[in-house]
Amino acid sequence: MKKLASPAAAEAVGSMSAHSAPASAPSARTERPPSKGMQVSDQAYPSVDLERYLNARDRKGKKVVRDRSGDIALVREDALNLDLFRENGVPLHNVGRRFRVVGKDGITEQERWIAPFDVIHRSRENPKNFDGVKLPLGELVYDHGLYLKFAPGIQELGVNDRGDVLLRREPSNDLTAGPVWNAFNTVITGRAKRLVTRLTFDAHKADVKEAAGWLKALEAVSKQKTLVSRFSCAGVQYTHKGNVPYLKRTALTNFFPPQDPEMQVIAKQIAERFRRQGGQETPRVTIMSLMNVPKTEAEYSRFLARLKRARVSAQKLGLPAKLRDSRLWDPDSKAIVTSNFVYFCPLSELKDEVTILTVNTDYHGEVKSRGVLSPLMAILSKIDIISAHAGAAVLNREGTATTFTGPTGTGKTTAGAFWAERNEVYRRLELKRRYRIDLEHEGISGNELDTKLGKIFPEIGILCQEDWIEILKDEKRGWVFWSTERCLYARTGGFPGLKFVLSENEPILENVTADFGGGGTIDKLGRITHDYFPERIFYDPTWGHLLYDRKSRKIAANVFLERNPSLDFCVKRVGCEEALRWLLIGRTPGGKFEPLYNAYPDFSGLLMTNEVVGEKLVEAVRAAERGDLKPLGKGDATLGRAIYDKLKVQLDLWRKNSDEIPTYIVNGAAGLEMTQDMNWLLSEHPDAFGDWMKVTTAQFQEYMRERYGVTYNARGAWTHITAAQRAARA
Repeated sequence: MKKLASPAAAEAVGSMSAHSAPASAPSARTERPPSKGMQVSDQAYPSVDLERYLNARDRKGKKVVRDRSGDIALVREDALNLDLFRENGVPLHNVGRRFRVVGKDGITEQERWIAPFDVIHRSRENPKNFDGVKLPLGELVYDHGLYLKFAPGIQELGVNDRGDVLLRREPSNDLTAGPVWNAFNTVITGRAKRLVTRLTFDAHKADVKEAAGWLKALEAVSKQKTLVSRFSCAGVQYTHKGNVPYLKRTALTNFFPPQDPEMQVIAKQIAERFRRQGGQETPRVTIMSLMNVPKTEAEYSRFLARLKRARVSAQKLGLPAKLRDSRLWDPDSKAIVTSNFVYFCPLSELKDEVTILTVNTDYHGEVKSRGVLSPLMAILSKIDIISAHAGAAVLNREGTATTFTGPTGTGKTTAGAFWAERNEVYRRLELKRRYRIDLEHEGISGNELDTKLGKIFPEIGILCQEDWIEILKDEKRGWVFWSTERCLYARTGGFPGLKFVLSENEPILENVTADFGGGGTIDKLGRITHDYFPERIFYDPTWGHLLYDRKSRKIAANVFLERNPSLDFCVKRVGCEEALRWLLIGRTPGGKFEPLYNAYPDFSGLLMTNEVVGEKLVEAVRAAERGDLKPLGKGDATLGRAIYDKLKVQLDLWRKNSDEIPTYIVNGAAGLEMTQDMNWLLSEHPDAFGDWMKVTTAQFQEYMRERYGVTYNARGAWTHITAAQRAARA
C-alpha cells in the first residue's frame, strides 16, 4: 500500500540553533531565531533583505524570481553570496525555507531554491503582487492565503532533519499527475468565469453543433481520441464527452456505474413517476467538456495551421474563420474564457436529452454542479422531487435521517461526518456516554443496559450523504431521501480524520497544493498540508474510516445551516413560510446569497448573475405570486416566467416538506463541538426545548451541562474532555 510522506516530519526549526545575529546584520523582526522545541509562529522568524546578498551577475537572471512589485519571491541558492552571509553572521536558515530538488534516485541534488520567510507578510499586504506568479517549481496562488501549486511532474518526498523540503522532478506525459501519491493536478484551477444561459433552443443547438466540431478539431490536433464515459446519478443516465483525462477519471469516481443496482432501483421509480405524469421517457444528460480551445486570435491562427497540417478542414467541422465569430467568444473579455453553456427553458419544454457544455476548465466541480446536478434538478422537478444542496446523517436511535442544507462553507460535511468518524475515538466514546445516561434516565441498568446500549449504539452517528440529496414523498414511508454520489467529494481542509485517510488509503485529490505560508505561519512554508481552501478529496466510503450507509431513509428533521455571529440564537425552529424565506435568501458565510442555499441550478445561476438575490429575490417572488414576473427576470417578464416556472416547483415542494418535517436553523458560529451537539440533540431529543422557537447559546450550554455534564469554552469546544482523552486511539 502506498503511503504519503508523514506530516509529522521535522518542522523547519527542528534543527535550528539559537544563534543571535550581530548588530551589523541586516534588519530582522526578531534578533533571535527560534531554538529547538520553541513554539513556532510567523512572527518568530527574522526577515532578511536578500537583495544585498545577490551575486551581481544573477540580479536580473533566471535564478531570481520576483513578485510583481519587484521583490524576491524565490531565489536559487547559488545566486546568493554565501560568504557575505558568514561575514555578517546570518545563518542561511534565517533567510527562508529551502527546497532541495533531487534526481530520480532521490539522492543526487540538482538544484536548491529558497523561499524568503517574508513572502508571507508581503503577500498579506499586497496579494495581487503574488497571485499567478510563475515559479520554476510551479505557480503562486493567492486564495485565502498564499500557496504554491506544484507544476506537473514535481513530487514532494518529505522534509529532512534540517527542515528542507525535498522534491523530485518526474518527467511525465500525464500532466494531471499530482505531487503526492495518487493525487491529480488540474491545469486550470477555480470555477468558470462565465455562465452563458441560452433562452432559445436554436441558439443552444448551434452551441452544441460548434462544440462537437471543436472536439473533432482538438482530436485531430492532439491525435488523441475524444474520451467518453457513462455514469448514473440518482437514477438518471449521463454521458460525458471531452478531451480531459482528469475529468473522465473524476466523473467515474464521483458517481455510480450505469448498471449499479441501487441506481437501477431509483431509475425504475423515476420512470414510473414520469409514466404517471404524461408518459415521457426519463431525460438523459450529455456533458461536453472542451479543454485547450484557443483563447485569442493569435492562438487560433496557430491552431488552424496545425489543423491544416493534420489535413482537417475547419470549415467542414463548423469552426469559424475568425475566433471572434465563435459562439464561445466572450465579447467582454474579447477572448475565449472559462465558461459553462446551458439551455434555460420552462420545464414543459425540457427535451428528452439535456446537453451542458464546459469550456477551458478541468475543474471537476464544474462538471458536478453545472453538468450533473443542475440538469438533475430540472429533470426531477417534473416529478415532484426536491434537489437539495444538502447532506444527511442518522443521529437518533430510530434510524431516521436528519438533513443538513446550506451553501459551501457552512459545515454540511462536518455535520454528517462528525459523529461518524471512527478514528476520532473520543467523539464516539462521548456519544456512547450520553446514550448510557439516557438509558439510565429511562430506568434501565445492569446487564440490560449494556445489552440495549450494545444494540443501539452501532446504529447511531452514521453518514448517509454529505453534499447533495434528492428529497421526495414516498407513498408508504413519507418524506425520504435518495443518494446521488458514490464517493464523497469534499474539501480537504477540516475533512474529519484526513490524516488517517491520507496515510492508509489512496484518495484522489484535485488541485493538490503545497502550503506556501497560507495558513499564516511559516513553519509550514512550502509543505503540502492539504489545507488549501479549494482542494477537494474523493473519499470512498468502502475504506471504512466513517460509519457510512447511503441507503434511502425516512427524514425526521431538516437543519438549515447558518454561520452568522450576529444572530441572537444558536438553534431556532421555523415554520414553512419562515423556512422558505431562509431558503430564498440563502445567505453564505461570506455574506453573499445563493437562492435555495444552492448556486448549482440554472435558475440560481441566472438570478445570481442578474443580482436578483437576498431580500430582492424575496420581493420578486412575492411579486411573481401576484402575477408580476418582471422583477424575477430583471425587467424581462418572459425570462421571469421561465425562472418562476422552475423556482416555484422547488418552493412548493419545500413548503410541503417543512410543513410536515420539523425544520430548524442551526447557527454554526457557536463553535465546532457545540454546533454538532445541537445537531445531535434536536435529532435525538426533539422535545428537549419544547418548540425550540429560539434557543440561545447560554440556554443550550446550561441544558447540556445539567443533562450530560458537557461544558464548553468560549469557542464552543468541549472542556469536560481532556487532551489525553482526545489523543486516545482506543
